[in-house]
Amino acid sequence: MAVVLAMRFPWGRYHATPWGRYVNEGAVELPPSPWRLLRTLYSIWQLRAPELDAHVVNGLLARLAVPPSYLIPPYRVAHSRHYYPDTRHHAGKASTDKAVDAFAVLDDDQTIYAIWPGELDPEQHDALARLAKSIPYIGRADSTCEAELLPAVPPSAYGHGRAEPLGLDGEELGDGHEPAEVLCPELPLDLTALVMRPADVRGRKLLFPPSTRKITYAVPAPSRVSRPARRTEERTSVVRLAVSGVVQPPMAHAVPLMDALRGACIKVLTRRGGAFDSMLAGKSADGRPLADGHRHAHFLPYDADGDGRIDEIIVWAPGGLVPREVDALDTVARREIGVPSGVTGPRDLTMLLTASGHEDLLPAGWHQPAARHWTSVTPFVPSRHRKPRQEPAEFLRQEVLRELGYRGERFPEVLVTAGNLGSEFAGFVRHRWRARKPNGTPPGYRVDLEFAEPVEGPILLGHLSHFGLGLFAATG
Repeated sequence: MAVVLAMRFPWGRYHATPWGRYVNEGAVELPPSPWRLLRTLYSIWQLRAPELDAHVVNGLLARLAVPPSYLIPPYRVAHSRHYYPDTRHHAGKASTDKAVDAFAVLDDDQTIYAIWPGELDPEQHDALARLAKSIPYIGRADSTCEAELLPAVPPSAYGHGRAEPLGLDGEELGDGHEPAEVLCPELPLDLTALVMRPADVRGRKLLFPPSTRKITYAVPAPSRVSRPARRTEERTSVVRLAVSGVVQPPMAHAVPLMDALRGACIKVLTRRGGAFDSMLAGKSADGRPLADGHRHAHFLPYDADGDGRIDEIIVWAPGGLVPREVDALDTVARREIGVPSGVTGPRDLTMLLTASGHEDLLPAGWHQPAARHWTSVTPFVPSRHRKPRQEPAEFLRQEVLRELGYRGERFPEVLVTAGNLGSEFAGFVRHRWRARKPNGTPPGYRVDLEFAEPVEGPILLGHLSHFGLGLFAATG
């Protein structure tokens, strides 16, 4: 027979700092030390069960002063960090202190069993059962506990790891175990020492309470953290980011905003290390621009309701984005971004990653169905300057053909018609160049394309086509 005390932690967490350790060390006292259990029972007797006979309780505590063995469920050690104002806040200076809350995350039935050999007499048994039911927590107050005196170890505990005191003869640890020192009382139990406050112990310049000793237990090692299955290297070609806020930025600010978003993504990828050919950044592992036929990421503004404002930012990368690049977009979307100082555009803008996948996520008209006629959604800006004697129409036709040639052989013969830059397009190309070339604005054109056969989009051509310019939509 044995005395079995079951301590179940319904929140799955056990918070306790070992005696003599600083809370910010992040150490967890596992198993609960015999000294802690005895002090808990004495406190519950005084506060919640004062009707119990003192002679019976004192005999019970003396009986439980023998170091028990423990059954511990699979567990992991974790922590959270908390920052709170310190005294300098009263002087108007922003300053915080940090506190680490370390705890053991318990799996399975979330129950720790303490087992003492031998039996209790009926009065002590009843007293322990009464005290166990009154325990609100063990360790720190975060460790909500439901304790119960059991007649025997239940079958559900057979898979738990066993923690036993190590002998004094240099007994070796078993496989899967590690040493842990816990505070135990010296025998016979000194009740005066048991009820001493920590402040009284420190006042006597003692590191540990009198009449105590440290015993080394062989404790099951923490289980390995179960990580989610790694995502496959299947590439994502489309990521949609919803622009949040009371007022969305105007389409006129698309270019500087797309540039700011790309720059924020590059910072995240750089900070996380590991050079690689990035379709999101459009750069190779050595930092050179990718020569990929424009298959790297395009950052595109999307006006869903036609009010002239950016409702979403759609990242389209024909070459595909790997999971770490999608994660970078998700990270940036959780932060505030904006254009640099001195550039007209939005600041403190927040977004939310709403979808990621393939071309079927693109807006209607950008991708399917296939169509012969396409027209500009954003202005087409040629990458070259027109020669003095060259006709504008011929210049645009050659520029469009050259741009289509860079993008593979999926485009058949095309007829190009163009008009002057419309007033609704004026803001697209003005703001970005003022910072670099105050006296010059690159030409932008509204362009209509007519193909000999229906083609599928997206179609993005010309200068800054990776930042929102040169976007076409199907018109029939």
